[in-house]
Amino acid sequence: MHDYPLNIETFHLLTLILPGENFFFLSSVHFYRLFRFHLLFNFFAFCEIQPRFSCYNHYLAGIHRSSVLPIASHHSSIPSNVQCKFENDIAFTEVHSALENSYQVMEKKSVNFQVPDLYHLREIVRRSHCTQTLIVNWKNVPEAGRGSIKVVSLLNETTRIEYSGEQRQDFLFEESFAGVRHLIPDEDDYEFNPTVTTTRLLCKHTTQPECLVRGKFEVDLEANLEWSYAFAFKTDTTNQTLFSLRCGDTSSDVRLENDFFVRADGSVPVAVSHLSDATWHTVIVKHSEPDSHFLKIDDFPEIELAKSISDDTDKTVTLTISVNGKIQLIDPTDTNDDCMYSFDKPQKRLQETVSTRSMCVGCGCSKLSGTFEGLSKCDEEDEGAYTLRRDIDRLSFLHFEDSFDVDSNGAAIPAISTNFKSDSDVGLIFFGYWQNFNGKGRLQVHYHYDSISAVYCKHNDDEECTGCTIKNARGFGRDEWIQTILWGGGDELYLAVDSSVCRLQQSSNISLAEVYAIPQISQGAGLFIGGTWHEKKRRGLYRTDAELKYFENTREKAPVLRGCIKDVFIRGVKMDLSTAFDAQKEAMLNEPYDSNAFAVRKDCQKCSPECSEKTRCRPQGPLQSSPMICDCADTLQFNSSEGTCEKKTDTTPVVLSTEFLSQNQIVLDILNTKAVLSKVWLKFALPKQINKAQTVVEFNSHRETLFNINVDIDGTVNVQLHGQDSASRQLDLLDDRIHLLQLQRRTPMGTRHSAKKYDLHIDGYHTVVSDIGKLVLNNVSVSAAETSDEWSSIIIHGTISFKMKNNQYQLLGFGLSYEYDEHFAVLHPSNAIHQVDLHSQLLPYQIRTPDLSKTGILDDSLWEKPVFVAETEETPILESSPHGEIVEFTADIIEPEQLCEFTKPVFFSKIILAVSARWILYSLFLTVLLCLLILMCVVCYWCVLRPRSMRRTDSGSQRTIMRDSPDYAPVKMRRNSMDGISIDDDGSIGTDDTDLQAYRDIPSHRVKIYRES
Repeated sequence: MHDYPLNIETFHLLTLILPGENFFFLSSVHFYRLFRFHLLFNFFAFCEIQPRFSCYNHYLAGIHRSSVLPIASHHSSIPSNVQCKFENDIAFTEVHSALENSYQVMEKKSVNFQVPDLYHLREIVRRSHCTQTLIVNWKNVPEAGRGSIKVVSLLNETTRIEYSGEQRQDFLFEESFAGVRHLIPDEDDYEFNPTVTTTRLLCKHTTQPECLVRGKFEVDLEANLEWSYAFAFKTDTTNQTLFSLRCGDTSSDVRLENDFFVRADGSVPVAVSHLSDATWHTVIVKHSEPDSHFLKIDDFPEIELAKSISDDTDKTVTLTISVNGKIQLIDPTDTNDDCMYSFDKPQKRLQETVSTRSMCVGCGCSKLSGTFEGLSKCDEEDEGAYTLRRDIDRLSFLHFEDSFDVDSNGAAIPAISTNFKSDSDVGLIFFGYWQNFNGKGRLQVHYHYDSISAVYCKHNDDEECTGCTIKNARGFGRDEWIQTILWGGGDELYLAVDSSVCRLQQSSNISLAEVYAIPQISQGAGLFIGGTWHEKKRRGLYRTDAELKYFENTREKAPVLRGCIKDVFIRGVKMDLSTAFDAQKEAMLNEPYDSNAFAVRKDCQKCSPECSEKTRCRPQGPLQSSPMICDCADTLQFNSSEGTCEKKTDTTPVVLSTEFLSQNQIVLDILNTKAVLSKVWLKFALPKQINKAQTVVEFNSHRETLFNINVDIDGTVNVQLHGQDSASRQLDLLDDRIHLLQLQRRTPMGTRHSAKKYDLHIDGYHTVVSDIGKLVLNNVSVSAAETSDEWSSIIIHGTISFKMKNNQYQLLGFGLSYEYDEHFAVLHPSNAIHQVDLHSQLLPYQIRTPDLSKTGILDDSLWEKPVFVAETEETPILESSPHGEIVEFTADIIEPEQLCEFTKPVFFSKIILAVSARWILYSLFLTVLLCLLILMCVVCYWCVLRPRSMRRTDSGSQRTIMRDSPDYAPVKMRRNSMDGISIDDDGSIGTDDTDLQAYRDIPSHRVKIYRES
């Protein structure tokens, strides 16, 4: 997954991001000149995810984290958003259909899919290994020989299903049988016909060996035509030539430099991403304007190459791919025939091959080898790590002296890096300072929610600052190792976060409010990691001279990084943290051997048992002695008394209707607590039609309503906050899927605890809202509407179970989560992480059990957060597309059906038939072609050859006079009377000049006059 940086070379022109390949083009040099004085620090570049053929193509474009992504058969096609999953170099495309809601087969029907383009979907099925399970339920026993149905797949394979004596039958369809497209009963309107349901269509993609290349590969392209060519590459070499373009005597080389940068023919290097990370990346080289060539890598904006290749109609452009690693052919000209004939074409040549070698993995993959010694990212190992905690009266940081070289202009040259992981959404990573006779300055790197920001300031006469920001939609407080690097000098300063990179730029809008000041009396260069010296400290612990040297008499700004730090590099060299921390205690403590003076501990604290994926391991309370637990609210679950995630068994949804609930208004009391309300979530399904606006739930204090959730008649979900502030999103009432609303608190920066913001998520939609109320939440009120059944009512869902990576997950439907307050009531026992299950409290008020088939469809991909950060409300929401509908039968003309009959549950992968449908299709095609050829020969003979031979026979005895106009048809002239008319020897009627003149005035005839030879 990408983090999207702000840098001058890759900044995208705000509103010109379009699906596909319709991008605005500017050369990197012109782009720099155009924006260098107008770039704002608080504008963040982000990449529009380009629709690709399948999830495997997204994997080849550098996206390796499971998420919802757009797919399309062509860049001009309307994309469909589907769930993509990636595991161990294998990609899975998940496609849902309308049949995931149970349906009784009473007549011939066709099933639509999440991907409306059936030709595209069929091609995905053909090129991958797809599976789908069909569940058939016989609610009543049919009469003998009745109640059977036929199921037709996307590729027109037919399966006949008959009652076998079992109430439920499961069928696993694979390959060409996967993807149920048509349901055909033997007998319409037969009440004992079965009810069917399917799972999602899961297509597995793997690398095709035929498309892999090791060596130099050349492709010839027309110089004067529009063209594009795509390929994927994988490499672990820091500096190399990726490809070159050659036309006649001119050529252009594109090189990879310093892992992150692309340079074309000595032009300004463009910061793209970590391209030498031994994972797949996609390159598209295209020519669409005279003498202009463009380069696109993964989903980053296009780069215009230098105009060194001219268009010559008599020559071709040769693209030479020379990556030191692996190359995979992914262009449609290659994949349309599965790369089987790519090397048989004269336009494509494998010039040379290289020996197979293994690439680096994990910790063995170094980066920026010209600046750092052995810099790599190790996610698996915690060896040598230190834990930092936030404490009300103790400092928490690591400090290093003499951390930078300072040039003659008074500017530091940083080469620093660290790996950190934190459960908090705000924290300080680096704060550096330098001060000598050449000048002074400061730098700071901190993160807040979804952004990591770097600021670099130096003092000449005035303070001049540069900065940039990298964003990630998942945030940075997710308890995962994140590598942060700051390096460079002069105008070439860069920030890298994992695989993303940005260049620090000058801007008048850089905010210094959260940047610490330079220590006034300190000399030399120093670096704080994870925190710095501030006023929150206990008297008597720290030496007076150290306090005077480093203390800034102001509020705490970016707070301590609550979490772990390891692999610290200073001046490009890895540091021994144990030795450095001992030196820090010696220099700053009154008692150097006091192990409790700093809120710093060796090793990284862990949870036992280990937390599941997407669940953070966190201290349960604010005290240093608090145990480590898994925060189950991250996955919408509840913590048990042992600190593990509790599994609920009640999955019954609650229908908000007076027909189902015993009261019109139900009030659920909430116990008082010193903890802070951090999260509210609600899973709900909307009715097909809403006749009257309805308040779903209200959250109240004893005095007033803090916020409420209501739904309008058009399906608009509104969150009305304390006061007049509100946020809303309109949902499709025809969408049967279960929706998820989440309201989550952002930790404020520094000590401004009142500056609260909340993130509102409704499915994939996201916005930021103000504080939901400063008062304590005391009760939750749920309202019932006067509706008759499930179809017309709003439904609150309970526990929802699903499987991911062989693990069973349960998501609770309606609940609250509390987080401990780090600043107040730290000793109170209720100031701890805990959750409140509101669904379980609501369930006893339900007096009638709902029909589960009418309560909505589970599709957890609808709740996935997007892989990029949306900057404006107008940015399209990248969320899972609707499942489609069951419609009237629509015949598909693809290939002849093959009939297989099953009377009991069958699990099969391939059925070998006597005659293949594909050969039948080829035979029919050849037969029709032969018939057409014979017919054309007959027509040519009767219409062309035979009339010509007849005219040649008559030419010696006749002379023909034709009128000039081509619009006249031949006629013979005849008078009304035969008196005085001469008859020629050949029996034709003679004419005179008067006759000819008269017929010349008739424009609708052609006169053909026969005279004696």
